[in-house]
Amino acid sequence: MHATDTPEKCPIASNTGDSDLAVDPFDASGGEVLSLSVIMPTVSWTGCFEPCVRAVIEHSAARGGEDAEIVVVFDGAGGPPPWWLTDAGVKVFSTGTRCGPAQARNLGAAEATGNVLLFLDADVELAPDALERIRAAFATSPDLVALFGSYDEAPACSGVVSQFRNLLHHHTHTSHPGRAASFWSGCGAIRSAAFFDVGGFDDDFRHPSVEDIELGLRVQAAGGRIVLDPSVQCKHHKSWSLRSMVITDIFRRAVPWTQLILESHDFPVTLNLDWGNRLCGAAALFSAALLPLSIAIGSWWPLLAVPVVLLAMAWMHLDFYQLCLRRRGVAFAFAAFALHWLFYLYSTLTFAAVVIGTKVSLALGRLP
Repeated sequence: MHATDTPEKCPIASNTGDSDLAVDPFDASGGEVLSLSVIMPTVSWTGCFEPCVRAVIEHSAARGGEDAEIVVVFDGAGGPPPWWLTDAGVKVFSTGTRCGPAQARNLGAAEATGNVLLFLDADVELAPDALERIRAAFATSPDLVALFGSYDEAPACSGVVSQFRNLLHHHTHTSHPGRAASFWSGCGAIRSAAFFDVGGFDDDFRHPSVEDIELGLRVQAAGGRIVLDPSVQCKHHKSWSLRSMVITDIFRRAVPWTQLILESHDFPVTLNLDWGNRLCGAAALFSAALLPLSIAIGSWWPLLAVPVVLLAMAWMHLDFYQLCLRRRGVAFAFAAFALHWLFYLYSTLTFAAVVIGTKVSLALGRLP
């Protein structure tokens, strides 16, 4: 959708081979038996993929209904899948060439048989009760079209940036339960009929980006109800560095997300786009501008506003910093605040740059 040229479609290769929640196996939306398919795209058979898919296998048995079908799609040529994967009854497919997670998920959805599709990233480990919670939500809510969950508050990677990123995601999702305006494919389920009705993920996304958000916008535009349920939890195994965080946030998220907002002419007040986050973005930009302003006017007076602005930002997200303090201590809480300020600064600058660049391009295009 945002690529400069239209990519070729990837070929479809042939098939290679303890909760307390009680769930009624019949789907309240139409009386049919609710069946769940878990779809995991991956680019490697090793690393964190193994514990994550093993968790799905372990928790896939349903109480009072069908076991969850597990579909793994290797994004690329790949090699033979590990023996334990096929021995567990997992359906394994390959895209044949690197296509990106959007096309890999679409392939998995086309091969899946469930009337509810759960998309799960290869570095996401489901909580033991997650599948049963998803089954219960769809079985008891006939108007529910899609649902997504949240990372837990115990990320697998211990690095400072990794802990910050994953705890921030956890806090953002757990702070906004209920009706949602987008979708999340890290751990998100959708009725298969609705998924195919809106055309699935946009194949033009050749890298992990905002393809799930874009799908959610189409589902919502079609009248579908999407819910964020923080009780559906999972553990993230992704390791972040400062460099990967900045590059990913700018080029894989902020730029395409801003483009989606401009194309849809809608600015959703949800998740990290709520008014509190918008104010923090403006505050980060304002505080960063005070130093060059002070130098330009030859006075240190503007710098007196810096601690006031920073304290206001800390107050607006006090519950997040309390979470950081509880999980990792004082030093980590201060590091998280610094990283959060940096996140707001470059995200706001990117948003402004894309908006201004788009408007300038449109204005130049109208010139005779």
